[in-house]
Amino acid sequence: MRAEALSWTICALLSACGGDSGGETSAGTTGASTGSTGAAVDPTGGELEALVLPMLWVPVAADADPLAAHRPADVNCPLGAWLFDPDGLEVNTRTCNYASFGQPSLVEIVPGARLLGSLYHFDLVAAEPATAHVALHIGEVLVWEQEIAIPGPANAFTIDLPASFAAPAGTPVNFHLHNHGQNTWTFGVLQIERFSNP
Repeated sequence: MRAEALSWTICALLSACGGDSGGETSAGTTGASTGSTGAAVDPTGGELEALVLPMLWVPVAADADPLAAHRPADVNCPLGAWLFDPDGLEVNTRTCNYASFGQPSLVEIVPGARLLGSLYHFDLVAAEPATAHVALHIGEVLVWEQEIAIPGPANAFTIDLPASFAAPAGTPVNFHLHNHGQNTWTFGVLQIERFSNP
């Protein structure tokens, strides 16, 4: 039911399902289907397994931030400006001027494994034109990033790409977000495609 609700929300943001995505930007698409149990089956034959969990994100200090050079002198992102949801981590930039969240990976990553995730935001507004920056790091590797013009319409992004690196379970995973204005972002599930041994 959570997966269905998330799909409905993203479709509502883009004003269409099964057609033109209304300007969706992505690193690829995935045809994975999710049942009510949360277990996902991928058409390529692999099983999608959680790489991180939404409820385990925690703010990270500057010495653990892979994009520490982007941090403002005064980081203000109190509890309440961000919240947990079973579908992802929600951040409201009206009261969070810089977000850097981390947690250790739950499983090993091998080169070539598919990494799949999602990000969506509501309408982006600001008093002056600006650019939002979102990024995903695993260890020291920049896995995915986007720069998004503000103001702008609601949009959803799909992360679907092969890992170019190996990383053991427990490797730090970092989600980075900064922008200007009163905007709401949700970083959704992050999964890895794994195959059963023959």
